[in-house]
Formats: sequence, structure tokens, C-alpha cells
Amino acid sequence: MLAGKPRLSCLWLLWVFIIGIAGPAQATNAVLISAFATSTEQSAANNSPLLLVPPSSRHATADQYRLHGLSAFSHTQQQLLREWIALGVKATRSGLGIYPTPLELFVYPRKSNQPVPWAHTRRDEPESIHFYVDTRYSLKDFQHDWTMYHEMAHLALPYLGEQYAWFSEGFASFMQYQLMATVDVLGMPLEVAYNSKISPHLRWFQADINAAAIATNLMEKRQYPAAYWGSAWYFYLAEQQLHNKHHTTLMAVIKRYQQQNRATDDSMQDLMRSLDKLVDDKLFSQLLLQFEQHRARDVYPKTWPPAPEHMSQ
Repeated sequence: MLAGKPRLSCLWLLWVFIIGIAGPAQATNAVLISAFATSTEQSAANNSPLLLVPPSSRHATADQYRLHGLSAFSHTQQQLLREWIALGVKATRSGLGIYPTPLELFVYPRKSNQPVPWAHTRRDEPESIHFYVDTRYSLKDFQHDWTMYHEMAHLALPYLGEQYAWFSEGFASFMQYQLMATVDVLGMPLEVAYNSKISPHLRWFQADINAAAIATNLMEKRQYPAAYWGSAWYFYLAEQQLHNKHHTTLMAVIKRYQQQNRATDDSMQDLMRSLDKLVDDKLFSQLLLQFEQHRARDVYPKTWPPAPEHMSQ
């Protein structure tokens, strides 16, 4: 869940269960694990954050992030959390690129009936992700939980304001499964995963008002799964159009975006301009126009799988 700059919101226990690495490790990953192994005890002793930076790095790199809060956990629990977070960082790096600033990650103990009962992303300076975790669960349980991938995906895009919360949550929801597939923990084909999450909510969008308004209204009414997965349809369509028109993927475009305008963009207008430029096509802005100005029932199919006319708009 995305928290606005002045406002904090989170993945509540009520609906956290609903929304439901790639390739061999490089040499820097060995440095990453080694740094964790040698620095954990010192960090835990003084409650300071653990900073992971490859030796020659001066900027944000593949393995650079700060993990805060380990001192609240036992040595064994710390090891579990280190391995879990390392997988998430690897998935994000592989799928969405190296973010322009290091990840600031916080962990807090929380007993629950699932590994990660609550998490949220803050958009103040520096941007950060906060995870409440129950370390009684196994490493496998943590790695197959979608929450970390969802939250890390949020930071691939700039803060877009409350007006576009639907867009941000749709992006993170769509990308959580892409990232999980990247590291082989999704457990099902992507198409099956999207079908299971998007199709139950198509009924909300069979209306004459626009999709952005419907999604925003659903969020205001705390119908979060419907809002998030209904909004993910934007990115499902973008993925199909990128494949058909440009023989590329949304993840590939976002990975290039990290190296260009991610650090400077701070509005939806900036983001649309940047993404369109990356593919030399107004694909993203035109699709946004459909979601903001067209009747939702003309943009969304009634059933899954979608009819061809809904995939080529």
C-alpha cells in the first residue's frame, strides 16, 4: 500500500490476504551476503541500520539498501529476514531495474496468522518501506508472500498524488506477480494469476462513468481489492499493447525508466511523457485518457478471457 507524502496508509489485516532469484547470483551478491553475515551483530548491538554497499560503489547499485530494525529479532530470525529481503531486492533489480536511490527498509515483529500481516510505503524523504512480520513462519512462507514484491514495486514510480492512487496501486498489484514470477515463487502461470484477481472485479466497471472515477470511489468505500485489481487492468492492457506494437514488456520499459527520468519526475504528466518517449509512442498517455474520459464498460471486458477488441484499444 502506498502512503502519500503527508499521509500514512497501510495494508490492513482485513484485506491483506485478498490481494494476493531470477538467474545465478553475481559476484556482488556474495559481497551482499558476506556484509550481512559480518555486520549483523554490530548492528543489532547498537540498534543502528545495516548498510549494504558494494566496495567500489558511490551511487545506488544493485545491492545497495539499508535494513533497519534487526535488533528486535534473534540471530536466527535475522538470518531469515536477511534472506527474504535479499530475494525481494534481487527480484526488483532483475524485473524493474536499479532504483536511483538506495532502498530504506524497516522490519518490526508482529504475531499474526500470516508472514507479513501489514506493510506500507512512505513517500517522505527518504522514501521507505515498513514491514510487520511474524518470524514464526518459514523462509518459504515469506518468499511466497506477495506483500514485499507489491511494496517494492511502488518505488519504481514517483509519488503521483492522491488523485492517482488508483494508478499507483494498480501498478504495484500488477507488478507483484511479475516480480514473483521472475524469482519463481508465483506458483502458477501469470495469466492464471491475473484471471483469478481481475475477473472477479470486472463487474464494478460495467458502467457509463470512467474507470478512474470508479476505482477512486471504490477506494473511498474501502473496496480495496476491487479498486486495486480493477486498476491493474490498465497495466494488463499496456503489457499487451507493448508486446503487440513494440515487441517489448512493461518491465523492460520501467527498467529503462529507472536510468532516465525516475529521479526527476514528480507528477503524472512527467511520468506519461517519460514512458511515451521511451517507446516513441503515446501508448501510455492515450491509455490513461481512456481510463479518465471513456466509459468504463467500453474499456473493460465483461468476462475473462478478454475479447480481442479490448486488447487492441
